[in-house]
Amino acid sequence: MSRNFLLPFAFGAMLFLSACGGEKSEAEKADEERSVLREEKRKKAIEVYKTLAKEYPDDPKSAEAKQKAAALEALAPKK
Repeated sequence: MSRNFLLPFAFGAMLFLSACGGEKSEAEKADEERSVLREEKRKKAIEVYKTLAKEYPDDPKSAEAKQKAAALEALAPKK
């Protein structure tokens, strides 16, 4: 009886250990890739907005560019 009692626990432990280790699934890799790409685009947009505001300070859109850059910086993931 004790042997049959331990079998489900042993099986569960094997499943748990196999799920914890190993490589990422294709979906996880794709999500990570999209996240990195999104972060790169966000950084580039901030750079463009700041450059526009700096190079054209008298332009009416300069204030809007500063606001957009600040908003994108505020949305940045915390590290």
